[in-house]
Amino acid sequence: GLMWLQHGGNLRHTTEQNDGVSRYGWLMHDGENFGVQEIRDEGLVLRTEFVKQPGGDHGGDWSWRVTVKMEGKGPAPLLSIFFYVATDGQGTLRPVLENGTRLAAVAGTAEELGDFTLTFLPPTGEGGEGPKYASYNFLAAAVPGLHRLTDLVRQSLRESSVFSPPGRPRRRFFGVSSTGGLPGEPPRGQLLLHQVTLEPPA
Repeated sequence: GLMWLQHGGNLRHTTEQNDGVSRYGWLMHDGENFGVQEIRDEGLVLRTEFVKQPGGDHGGDWSWRVTVKMEGKGPAPLLSIFFYVATDGQGTLRPVLENGTRLAAVAGTAEELGDFTLTFLPPTGEGGEGPKYASYNFLAAAVPGLHRLTDLVRQSLRESSVFSPPGRPRRRFFGVSSTGGLPGEPPRGQLLLHQVTLEPPA
């Protein structure tokens, strides 16, 4: 799944007509093998694209790309994109960390998929050219149900992370703590979340 946060704004997980998102929808898709979706949220243009390569015993391989840019001119706010994988009562997830802070992949097992790996590539600049500076945080938590994911992520955010691109001013931002949960609620599943914080475009 996907969530996003323009620092200074609200954490977004769904797009509802009454939550201030100006426009969202599919630009093209075939309902099965590919799709392009665009979301416009307070000057942010977020585009998700997926393509499926059929094959194997469980439907094939998927590739997914997310691009972000700002409408108009002016300084870009810090933006966090949260990519997550969650179970709801069955299956297992294992984090694969790079340098102790970047969730490079999730290895898992699910009844519907068998064994799987979801890999997160580092961000690139607009148009795919060169690496893009980003800060990384990750969260591993037990969840009482998929309906509580937004609450769990919101509760785990702390304004203690620092975005410090080389030769540029340092800025504090809300990053997820590495472990968490919702107190008083029995766990039903597992969440692994990869937070990428950067300045658009990417």
